[in-house]
Amino acid sequence: MPSVIDSSPATIRCTNCETEFFQRLGRCPGCGQLVSTPSSRMVLSLTVVLIFAGFGLTQCLVKVHRDTESALAVRWFTRGEQAMQAHLPATAADCYRTALSYDPENGQYRLHLAQALLADNRLAEARAHLSSLWDEEPADGEVNLTLARLFERRGDYSKAVRYYSNAINGVWNDEPRADRIATRFELANFLLQQHKLAQAQAELVAIQADGPANPADQLLLGNLLLQVNEPQRAIQAFDAVLQSDPNSAQAWLGKAQASLVLADYKEAEHAITNAVDRDPKLSDARRQLEVVRELLRLDPALRGLSLVERSQRAAEAFELAMKRINSCATQQGITLTSQNSSASTQSAGSAGSPNSPAQDELQRLYAAAMQKQSSATEKALRKDPDAIEPTMQFVFDVERETVAICPATDKGDRALLLLAQHEGEAVK
Repeated sequence: MPSVIDSSPATIRCTNCETEFFQRLGRCPGCGQLVSTPSSRMVLSLTVVLIFAGFGLTQCLVKVHRDTESALAVRWFTRGEQAMQAHLPATAADCYRTALSYDPENGQYRLHLAQALLADNRLAEARAHLSSLWDEEPADGEVNLTLARLFERRGDYSKAVRYYSNAINGVWNDEPRADRIATRFELANFLLQQHKLAQAQAELVAIQADGPANPADQLLLGNLLLQVNEPQRAIQAFDAVLQSDPNSAQAWLGKAQASLVLADYKEAEHAITNAVDRDPKLSDARRQLEVVRELLRLDPALRGLSLVERSQRAAEAFELAMKRINSCATQQGITLTSQNSSASTQSAGSAGSPNSPAQDELQRLYAAAMQKQSSATEKALRKDPDAIEPTMQFVFDVERETVAICPATDKGDRALLLLAQHEGEAVK
């Protein structure tokens, strides 16, 4: 009787050539095709599933790792920003380095590290990072601006200007127009520090042509235009501020200074009045207003004055000049009378010590004033109007010469000195 274990081997039929053979052979003897059994297919399917599951798990773990590193990088970068705001550039640089260790390809982190190193005066390290960034993005506005600041710190004028120009014409991400205007302002200030007035003037004119919409920029522009001797353009900038904010005391004050440069004293008086009305704390402006009003009262060259008024003003200005000579001599302990002057000169000569330059100058002015005194009265000037201008020239000479010896404190003298300074600039 046959045993249970003696059961005949299982046979299968080849799906390719229909040949029947024992399953244990694993391959068809007719065509050589491999035998695919349900168990092998199951093993294969399970293997594929496990591979994909492992790949997915790996990807998930990689993402978690990257997210963790990114979060750490952001955290350290934020600490670096806080350190920079606290004016701790060395600490900030360490924080930025740590942020870069978690995110080495982040250009923003590298740029901020370079800026922190620059602020910490570690110029060589800063330049190395900036050069690398510039090689990658030569048109980047902020990289070029930082390079300009670096070469400015190193005293390399030509390279600083070059990189400032690159920044102005470069690529900016957030607010390109505002960033370019701010960079041009920075370049203009740098040029002013280098006493390059013509170049600074060109940059400021370019800013004005661009028409900055921010009133603060217009106010800054007006003040800088005054520094480069562009009072008319400065007035345009201050007027732009006043159009949006008529109560801006600083804009009124700036307009007043520009009007004074242009010798437009009535407009200056109007502008200073508006400035002090809007800001009573402007004590210097209030004193300047008193001087300008005194100038308007004394100036014989104002339009529309009659001969009588011009003569009165010139005669009063001459009297103020006489008082200025005498008061300055008193302050310096100098005697101006010819007899005493001669005696003092002889005494000084016998002692072997000559007169001081101040004494010689004041005595010269006093002698000239005594010669002009009779022709500088109101009556004499009305009879001879052509003498008004030479009389005022002498007054201006007195004010210019004496200010180097004695500071002008009286508002009348300060008004005449202001007139003298403008008259001298007009002659030039």
